[in-house]
Parts: sequence; C-alpha cells; structure tokens
Amino acid sequence: MKIQYLGTGAAEGIPAIFCDCEVCRRAMRAGGKNIMTRSQALIDDTILIDFAGDTYGHFLKLGRTLSGIEHVFVTHSHADHLSIDDMPNRCAGMAYNLSAPKLTMYMSREVIEQVRRRLDADIMPIAEAEKFYTFVSLEYYKPVTAAGYTVTPLPARHKPPEQTFVFLIEKDGKSIFYGNDTGIFGDEIDNYLAENKKHIDILSLDCTKGDREQDYYVHMSMRECRTIADRFSARGIIDAKTQIVMTHFSHNCGMIYDELVAAAKKYGFTVAYDGRTVEA
Repeated sequence: MKIQYLGTGAAEGIPAIFCDCEVCRRAMRAGGKNIMTRSQALIDDTILIDFAGDTYGHFLKLGRTLSGIEHVFVTHSHADHLSIDDMPNRCAGMAYNLSAPKLTMYMSREVIEQVRRRLDADIMPIAEAEKFYTFVSLEYYKPVTAAGYTVTPLPARHKPPEQTFVFLIEKDGKSIFYGNDTGIFGDEIDNYLAENKKHIDILSLDCTKGDREQDYYVHMSMRECRTIADRFSARGIIDAKTQIVMTHFSHNCGMIYDELVAAAKKYGFTVAYDGRTVEA
C-alpha cells in the first residue's frame, strides 16, 4: 500500500501566492522539494484525497489525466481542498473516453449540499452534473468501501461547525492514517482505533506550524504531532515499524524543506515533498 503526496503545502502554498517574505524567496531560489503546492494525495494510484485547484497541475506532473480516477474523498470544503469550479470539466463536451461513467465523491452531507447549490446556481444544472458524478455522504466512524478499500472518516478539528475529516484507509492488512487538515484532536480517535484493534502502517500528519508553537488550533506543530504519535504508540496503534510523515506546510513555519527535515528528525519523523511516495 502506498501514498503519493501530490501537494504538501497549506492553502497559500510555498512560495505563498502573493508573498515575498524571506522564506518564500529562499524557497523560490532553491526550487525542487522546497516548492510546495496545495495538499493532495493519491493512494495506490486509485483513491484520490481532496480535489483542489492544483489537481490539474499535479496530474500533469504525473504524466496522466484523471480519466481513470473513480473515487475522491474530500476532507472539507476549504477551496484548497475542494474546487467546485473544476467539476464541469468532467462533463459532456469537456471530457471523452472516461474509464467510468461517474466519479464518486465522498463528503460530509453539508458539503454535498454546498456543492449541489453552487453547481446548480452558478455553473450547471445539478441534474446534468449528476450524470457524471455520484455524491456519497460520510459520517464519523462509519466505514465505506471504495475500489476494495475500507475508508473510515474520523473527526478532524478544523472548520467548526462543519463536519471535517481525517481518514483511516485500509486494504489487505495494511493501513494509512491521513491526518490533515486538523489541529490536535481528542482521544476519541485513539479510543476508536484501539478498541477496533487498528494498526497504522503509515501515519501522515498535518504540520502546518512546523517546529513553531503558534496560536491557531486548527493545525499542528511537530511537538503536537509527536503528542499524537506518543498517544497512538501507548495504545498499540502504531509501533516501531510505522512510518510517520509530516505534510501540509506553511511559510509561516519559517523553514524551507531541508530545515524542516532537520527539525523533524529530532522528533523521529520524515517530511513529505511534492511527488514523494511512501510505501508500506
């Protein structure tokens, strides 16, 4: 089982879209792994997590289109994770030779309603959109099956009062915990995973703050990620073989890629970059 990080930046990206700060200038000069587009991930080339405006660019880099993608799980409705404006590009007159007649998008009930209203009011009749899309409503702790994977939506701490998700993704005895966007969450997730005897092979966590402690509670720092990892370890959810990966970085963390790698090493973590693949 593998996860490929298509994008590893926060909403503004690195370099940030309108920014000329010292971190963004250094990232631009260094290039390569220091350039971080908006966060998105692909599981086994099959399950796509989030559908942001950078999706088109991500798939150009992969050398492929989205014609073969049939399942998209959406964490929440922020624009860097859900681009409603791009959805008509899969519809009649815009896309041909699709491998499946419909793309299934899994979201909270309120986000589905938001998508339906926006499409119907501003972009295209919802009846036309639903010829090309199927919308599946997610609920906390209720697993769904997609392409042979079991995906369990768990509560993120991110955009109250909207239901926002982190995901446990399982197949053939392997599992990935995709844990962004979220602040440090309570032990209800720990309890669920431990009580259901879940073991995580790849633990992917939000690290928007980098190695800084900052005020906002809807993202995490390396220290907070270490707290989550220690809690999971104490409950037997992860072990020494679990790969722990940080992603979703902001220029506000004050570091470019190599500096993030050095800081993360102190906590026992590795750092994602755009295009990186981690396999269990």
